[in-house]
Amino acid sequence: RAFVTDTCSGRSACTLRSHTSCRQIAMACTSTRRTSHFLRGVFGRRAASSLVLPAPPMVTLAVEGGDRFPVRRIYCVGRNYWDHGIEMGGDPSREPPFFFHKPTDAAVDVSAGSVDLPFPQQTEKLAYEGELVMAVGREGSDVAPGDAASFIWGYGAGVDMTRRDLQQVAKDMRRPWCASKGFDFSGPVGALVRAESFDVAGKNIELKVNGERKQHSALETMIWKPEEIIVYLSGYHRLFPGDLIFTGTPAGVGQLKRGDLVESLVEGLPPCSFVVR
Repeated sequence: RAFVTDTCSGRSACTLRSHTSCRQIAMACTSTRRTSHFLRGVFGRRAASSLVLPAPPMVTLAVEGGDRFPVRRIYCVGRNYWDHGIEMGGDPSREPPFFFHKPTDAAVDVSAGSVDLPFPQQTEKLAYEGELVMAVGREGSDVAPGDAASFIWGYGAGVDMTRRDLQQVAKDMRRPWCASKGFDFSGPVGALVRAESFDVAGKNIELKVNGERKQHSALETMIWKPEEIIVYLSGYHRLFPGDLIFTGTPAGVGQLKRGDLVESLVEGLPPCSFVVR
């Protein structure tokens, strides 16, 4: 009787007052049945107090206006701008979208400004890739094109940090990109803005290093538009509220060194700004 759940409309409660994350998990579910099943899967038949280690903290991002967005999973679209696909040696006109992942805790809230991110281990070629980030607000799979827009909760500016030398080794050896894309602090994101307050049409994206523009493109030049990404991705993965989708980067990717100030800027969205240390 560790959990008492009325509905998942915000009235779920945990009788284990010391375990505050239980209530957050329960409230994140969309049905009583899913709540019960999820909690049994996480904690088994015993109470939450039987966890052998402390539960990891919930990863959240700032929302413009003061709220927080809980992060569940991070998807990234590869080669979604014509010019970047070409500069990376591909032919994007012949490629359907492909996806890779970052771990949840790769997402870093840099909305406060003056944020330092550590230079990662095992690389000498740390690269920046400025991107528009989508935040998912609904659950579903095989989403119909006409329904895709309703899955987009909001948008933010972000950077897909990449250990380029490790990525090249992985490409050469036909191995996954996990080590090159999914390291600690590899997904900084600025404050999110609700979808009803932002329109992709007519907006530009740019990335600056130490004030010098390195990347610039119109968002409309994305090969796969935000709604198309939702449709395609949901055919492979069931989407859930809290998912993030990095939508790809334009041409101009390059290398970073310690001390560099990075600014990923999307018109109409708060900046994603940090210093590499």
